[in-house]
Amino acid sequence: MHPDDLRDLADLGRFPCTDKAVLRDNYPFGMFAVPREQISWLHASSGTTGRPTVVGYTRDDLQVWAAA
Repeated sequence: MHPDDLRDLADLGRFPCTDKAVLRDNYPFGMFAVPREQISWLHASSGTTGRPTVVGYTRDDLQVWAAA
């Protein structure tokens, strides 16, 4: 996939999505796209309806989020 493949909302259905089941199946750190040493912030759910989910954010992720 390439960003140019998204031209209107109807195109979103062709993009792969990650859901909680995938995050839980790869618990706790199996879905990180960078080495754990590059993770600056962790968010973990409580797991009240199943296995907890963990999402890691890099310093760059946090800067983009703070700028929004």
